[in-house]
Amino acid sequence: MPRRTARPAVPTTRRRADQPALRRYWREYLAISPFYVLFAVFGLFPLVFALYLSTVSWDGLGEPDQVGLDQVLRLVSSGEFLDALGNTVIIFLIAQVPVILAALGAAALLSSPRLKGRGIYQTLFFLPQVTSIVAVAIVFQSLFSNEFGIINTLLEAVGLGAVPWMTTAWGVRLVVALMIFWRGFGYFVVIFLAGIASIPPTLYEAARLDGAGPWRILRSITVPMIWPTVLFVAVTGTISGFQIFTEPQVLTNGLGGPDGSVVTLMFLQVGYMGSTLPTVAPDLGFATTIGWGIFVVLILLALFNSRVINGRRKEMS
Repeated sequence: MPRRTARPAVPTTRRRADQPALRRYWREYLAISPFYVLFAVFGLFPLVFALYLSTVSWDGLGEPDQVGLDQVLRLVSSGEFLDALGNTVIIFLIAQVPVILAALGAAALLSSPRLKGRGIYQTLFFLPQVTSIVAVAIVFQSLFSNEFGIINTLLEAVGLGAVPWMTTAWGVRLVVALMIFWRGFGYFVVIFLAGIASIPPTLYEAARLDGAGPWRILRSITVPMIWPTVLFVAVTGTISGFQIFTEPQVLTNGLGGPDGSVVTLMFLQVGYMGSTLPTVAPDLGFATTIGWGIFVVLILLALFNSRVINGRRKEMS
């Protein structure tokens, strides 16, 4: 009877290579699994559930009522959404755009090597960013109160009439815009200062030797050299400007101001989630649809900002 020859032993590394990837690297997959579990629970599931909610009408207590695409049609044809979008755009234009431009100018001034005590100014500018918004709203209510506000008292002292800040549409919008300006100014200043710090000082020295003034240096050196920072601030500032909620909500005690003049997109969404907004009834399905509408608006604005700024950059170069 012929003797059987023993098969050569297969190396362990070769046996492992022949296994499926999941079994081969199960330790590595186990090590990174917490991230994916958390993402699935707090990221993917809410996204899928939001898609489902946009197809129902639900007050959060009873049984959801399937309505299909009616919520989307309601969003497109609803005057509420368009009015809230208009309020958001107005507040954005009178608050977010000026604060970005002012922060750029302040950062250029603070970056001057002749300025002493730069750290003190930076701290003072950034301090409102870490201040409680409730405390800020109380201060602004005291400043702009119609009867006992400090601003109206000063206006009457110099012979000017009192301004109905909190009872007119444009008055309360201006107060909200001032709150946004006061809180966001220091944040953008710090971002611009970080960008300016990367510019070689020799460029400024050469420009001054050639007789360039502050405005010429800002336009020809500072802004072109920190263009990625400008793009970042423009995009993030637009996103935060179209997500305004806390300032008008706290300042008007959740009522939205006269004639809903400061009911922004986020304010309207939270109102349909069951807040104190008196003009709407809770509907989580429509609130979710408003959220998707805000998402689409922000994507379009981000693309518009990127195209305009990149086009301007090519012109400057």
